[in-house]
Amino acid sequence: MKFGILGEAKIAREHVVPAILNAGHEVTHVGRRDPGKVALPDVYGDVIETDYESLIKDPSVDAIYNPLPNHLHVPYSIEALKNNKHVLCEKPVALNLEELSELEKAAEKSEAFFYEAFMVRSHPQWHWLQNLDIGNYQSCHFIFSYPQQPEGNVRNLIKYGGGPLFDIGCYAILSGCMLFKGEPTVLSAVAVMCDKYETEKQVDATLRWPDGETLSFTVSANAALCQAFTVLGSNGWAKLNVPVNPPEKTSAYWSKGGLQEGNKVEFPACNHYQLMVEDFVASSLAGDDSDFVFSRRVTKAINDIQKIAGLAV
Repeated sequence: MKFGILGEAKIAREHVVPAILNAGHEVTHVGRRDPGKVALPDVYGDVIETDYESLIKDPSVDAIYNPLPNHLHVPYSIEALKNNKHVLCEKPVALNLEELSELEKAAEKSEAFFYEAFMVRSHPQWHWLQNLDIGNYQSCHFIFSYPQQPEGNVRNLIKYGGGPLFDIGCYAILSGCMLFKGEPTVLSAVAVMCDKYETEKQVDATLRWPDGETLSFTVSANAALCQAFTVLGSNGWAKLNVPVNPPEKTSAYWSKGGLQEGNKVEFPACNHYQLMVEDFVASSLAGDDSDFVFSRRVTKAINDIQKIAGLAV
């Protein structure tokens, strides 16, 4: 499959472009705001440089990868779908339910496939956790934090959909969606604003699912680098050491009720970005329908948290 890349995001050049190439596909075009002004990194090879609009309309391109800032996910994904391009779009796909609905309508009318780029859904550790026998899952706890980003970074700008709630809170909410059934309700949410930038620096929230399961999470853009995920079941517990950005070889622990360290599980070496690309291409070629169930649940929960915590919506 021939891919075109919108923009020059770090995640594209460091993770997704190599994943596309390693999966046996081509990156033939890169859309840039100023084509040719600055040399592209070597990872792109001998690609055609063009602007966003020309890339989306190019008939030789099969799929678009959209890692643009959050506020540009929906408009450019809609344009790609209108041109019958398969779309792999970075998370979070939408800033609110209204624009997500517009994207869903475009996907329904298009012959192409849309997929939100939550690479964690393709990692074996999450498949293992979803099928682990520790009784009924009752609650889970998620932590994800990183140090403050420099001035000018899109994560610090509200107009671009910045802040840790959108950036990494979406992973926290998704984790509950992958384990529990139905749409969650936000029980509580608090935010601490950043002293230096206009966004929040930390959000703590608790969500409940229809059968009573709960997720509590902390996400921060002004703390030590940390990730952790713990699940409590009626007959045991489980822990993912690095739930979102695991190394090539990672491990987890689980136990049926003991307080000790637990049983260690090691997963085969893999690149979950490459696995995500392979899943995306397979669904695109199979003519699968785009599925927005998780996107809608995550977006609604984020908007509800914003309202409860007093954040700008």
